[in-house]
Amino acid sequence: MFLFKKGWKEIHSYFPKAFRKQEAVVLASVLVISVICSAFIVNANYQNRKEYLTKDVMSETQILGTENHIVTNTLVKKEPAAAPASGVQRTVDIITPVRSAYTMEDRELLAQMMFAEEGVFFSKFAGDTASIERVHKLAGSVVLHRLNSHFSGAQTLADVLYAPGQYDYRTIQRVEKGQPLPDLVYQWADELLSEGALGPDTLVFQAEFPQGKEVYDHIGNQYFCCR
Repeated sequence: MFLFKKGWKEIHSYFPKAFRKQEAVVLASVLVISVICSAFIVNANYQNRKEYLTKDVMSETQILGTENHIVTNTLVKKEPAAAPASGVQRTVDIITPVRSAYTMEDRELLAQMMFAEEGVFFSKFAGDTASIERVHKLAGSVVLHRLNSHFSGAQTLADVLYAPGQYDYRTIQRVEKGQPLPDLVYQWADELLSEGALGPDTLVFQAEFPQGKEVYDHIGNQYFCCR
């Protein structure tokens, strides 16, 4: 390094003083220009990188937004909308009075049939008492409408239960066994018998698929339909 500095001084001494000043100015200008160019390059790279990252963030936001929209649609229960043309969801029920007086045996049989059909919803919809109540009352309403309209020749609630090809043998077995029932089910049976059944007399179908002319309501895997 010492030898390099010494050699540079010797070479530099050969040039006139004026030339050395011009050289210094040129070198300084080159240095300034280099610094300015470097600054422009760094800034351009920064802007490109910023734009690239912004696009990535926007893209991720759109994706997450879609996922959140799907989750929201999957997990959040919406308020009932106005009924479409097919009548799949009704916000106001039709109440049909029960046409004959009922006995305690009728009350027991109706409650047993409601729970035999829909008791599983106590665990399926745990915590959602409103839906549990509604699915039980709709099942009980189908029973009462079958009786009121003498569906399949029914004259009694027992006729409704034992009508050929109507209720599953497992439902019949549960009713005949006399399963213990929650007090709520008896309360709902009393309300149907005293205040009236949900829906018109034509609400006589209950199944895991739509049938008849119109779907009156749909809860879980249960469709309640009119003939």
